[in-house]
Amino acid sequence: MIIRNKITLMHFLIAIGFLASMVFIVLRLNGIRDLKTLELQSANSLTELRALELKTILFSKRHQTLDLLLEDWVISVRRFNYLYTQMLNNPAHKLLGEYEIALKNAMILEWDSFINTELSPLIEDLESAFDISGEIRGLVGRTTISISRELIGEEFGLDYPLYLELARIESYFARQRGLLLGDIFESAEHFIGELRLRISEYLSTLLYITIAIALAFQTAGSFLALRFSRNLRRHVTQMGDTLTKVGNGVFDIKLDIRSGDEFEIIANNFNLLTQELWTRIESMKDMMREIGNAVESVNATEEIEELMLQLAIKNTHADAGILMDVSDEGLYPRHTGDIPSLAPTDSEILNPLTTPGKPLLIRRNEEDPLSPPARLRAGEPLLIRKNEGELPENADPNSKMYISSAIFIPIIPAKEARSVLVLVHAKEGNYFNDLDYAYMRSYGEFISLTLDNMDRYNQLITTRKTKHEINVAAGIQKSLLPERMPAMQGIKIAAFSDAAKGIGGDFYDVFDIGEDKTAIIICDVAGKGVSASLIMVMIRTIIRSISSPEKRADRIMIELNRAIAGSVGFGKYATSAIIILDPKSGIVSYSNAAHIPLYIFRGDISKYHRFDTDGLPLGVEGKTAFGHRKIKINKDDYLVLFTDGLSEARNNKGAELGDQALLKFVARNAGSDPNELVKLVKNFVREYSGGYEHDDQTFLALRVT
Repeated sequence: MIIRNKITLMHFLIAIGFLASMVFIVLRLNGIRDLKTLELQSANSLTELRALELKTILFSKRHQTLDLLLEDWVISVRRFNYLYTQMLNNPAHKLLGEYEIALKNAMILEWDSFINTELSPLIEDLESAFDISGEIRGLVGRTTISISRELIGEEFGLDYPLYLELARIESYFARQRGLLLGDIFESAEHFIGELRLRISEYLSTLLYITIAIALAFQTAGSFLALRFSRNLRRHVTQMGDTLTKVGNGVFDIKLDIRSGDEFEIIANNFNLLTQELWTRIESMKDMMREIGNAVESVNATEEIEELMLQLAIKNTHADAGILMDVSDEGLYPRHTGDIPSLAPTDSEILNPLTTPGKPLLIRRNEEDPLSPPARLRAGEPLLIRKNEGELPENADPNSKMYISSAIFIPIIPAKEARSVLVLVHAKEGNYFNDLDYAYMRSYGEFISLTLDNMDRYNQLITTRKTKHEINVAAGIQKSLLPERMPAMQGIKIAAFSDAAKGIGGDFYDVFDIGEDKTAIIICDVAGKGVSASLIMVMIRTIIRSISSPEKRADRIMIELNRAIAGSVGFGKYATSAIIILDPKSGIVSYSNAAHIPLYIFRGDISKYHRFDTDGLPLGVEGKTAFGHRKIKINKDDYLVLFTDGLSEARNNKGAELGDQALLKFVARNAGSDPNELVKLVKNFVREYSGGYEHDDQTFLALRVT
C-alpha cells in the first residue's frame, strides 16, 4: 500500500471514528432528552400530587360551598390522574433497566386498582351530594362543611336529615382521605422521588460513558496517526543511518524495510545500488589485478591496451569500444570492435572514418571552450548519457550507425593526452549512467598511470644504462608526488622524498577532497623498483578515488586495504599513515597502518604529543581493522610525519640517528617555515650520515599559522 493510500485510510478511519462518536453522542442525547421529559413529567405529577394532598386535607375546612369544593377536588384528582398516568406510561422507563420497568408496572396496577375500587365510587358518591349544596347555603350561608353541620345540628337537631347527610359525607371523605394520604399518595410520592433520583444517577453515568466512548474513538484515531508517524520516522531514521554508513564507504550493507509502500521500494532500489557499487569496486580490483598480472608477464604495450579495452567493454556492458590515438590533426583508431561508424556533420564530435591510419578529426571550436569537442581536445572526459543530437548522424534508432549513449575517456600517461577510450551503446533504451562514467574515469586514471609506468620501465629495458634507469625510475616515483601543495587557510605544509637508489619505496600525497578538507598520506612500500612503483600507483589511484569529505581516515584506510589486499602479490605490503585535515574546525582525523606514529609539537607548551593507532600494514590481510584518533590542532602546532629512512640514518660509526634526535632537531627549529624546516631536516640528516643514504627518506611537516 502506497503512503498516500495509508494516509487516506488513516484520515478515513479518524473521520469514521469521529462520526461514530458523534452518532453515539446524538443517540445518547436523544435518550437524555427522553429521560429529562420523564423527569419533568414526574416533577409535574409530584407537584399536582402535593396540591391534591393539601386540598384533601383542607376539604372540610375551606369556606366554599359543597358543590364548589367537590368540583375543585375532582378536577385536581383527574389532573393528577392524567399526569401520573402519562408519567407511568412514558417509554423512557426502559432506559432505566428491568427493575424500573417492573416497579413502574406495579405502580400502574396499584393506581388502576385504587381508581376503580376506591376513587371512582367516592367521586360518584360525592357528586350525588351536589343537590344539597343549595339547601345548606340557604340554611347556614357560605361556610365550611364542618361548621355547616354543627350549625344545622344546633338549629334542627342531630336527627335532621341534612345534618346526617353532611356527617356521612364528612365521615366517608375522612376515611378516603386517610386511604389516599396513607397509602396511595405516599406510595406515589416515594416512587416519583426514587424515579427522579435514578434518572439523575443514570444521566450522570450516561454522560461519563458518552464522554469516555467519544474519547476512545478519538484516542484510537490519534493512536493510528501516532503509530503511522512513528513508523514513518523510524523508516526515515533507518534510511538516514544506512546512507551515513554508505557515505563512510560501507557498501556491504542492506536496508531492510518491509512496509509495503514507497519506503520498501526505495530500500530495494537502494540495496540494488549498494550491491552495484560493491560489484563495481570488486570488478575494479579484478581489473587492476588482471592488468597487474599482465604487466608482469607481457611487455607489449599494444597487448596491454587491448586487454584494457576489453576489460572496459566487459565491465560496463558496452556494446562496443575503441581506443584511439591523439594527434594534432585528430583521432586515429588503434583497436576497433564493432563500434558503429560516427558520421560527419558540422556539429559532429568525430569524423566517421574508422579505418586504421585515417584520422577522426575533432571539430575545432575555439570560441566555446566548454563545447564537447573542445573539452575532449583539452583532455577532459565526456559523457553523452542519451544521444539527443550530440551525434546527429548516429541518432536514428533505425540506422545501423545508431549510437544511443557514449563515454569518452582521455588516456593521459605523461600529462599529455595520448589516446581516447571510447565506449558506446548501440541499442535503443541502453544508456550509460553516472556510475559507469565515474567508474571509467577512475579506470582511465589507472590506465594512464600504468601505461606511463610501462613506458618508463620499457625505457629502462631498452637503454640498458644504469644511470638512465635510475633517472627514469625516479621520474616514475616523482610523477606520483604532488607538484604543489593545496592552498589551505591557516595551514602551511611542505615535504621531501628522496630515494636511496633512484627507485625507492617511499611515497606521500596531499590533495583536496572537497568541503575545504585535505587528505594527507605517507607510505613506505616494501621492496624497490617497478613493482614497488606499481603498488604506489595503485595506492595513489585508489585513495584518490575513494576519498571524500564524509569519510574518516580509518574508513579510507579500510577501503584502501581491501582494494589492494590480494592484488599486490605475496610478500608485498606497505606501511602508511592517513590524515584528513579540516582547517575550519581545526580537527584532524588520523589512522595508522603500522607506520611511524604522528608527532605533534604543541606550540603553546613546546612539547610533543605522540599519536598512534592499531593496524597491520596495507596488503597483509584484507579484513584488517584500523584504529582512529580525532585530534584538535591549535595555532603554532607542528605536525610531523616521516619514514624510517630518516630515523635509521647511520653515522660513520654505524650509530643510528633515532626518532628522538630527529624530533629534538625539529623542536629547536619549530619557529621556521615548513619549507625552510624540510630543508634544515634534510641537511641535518645528510650531515649526520655523511651524505650516505642506505634507505629511502621522506619527511612531511605541517604548521598551523
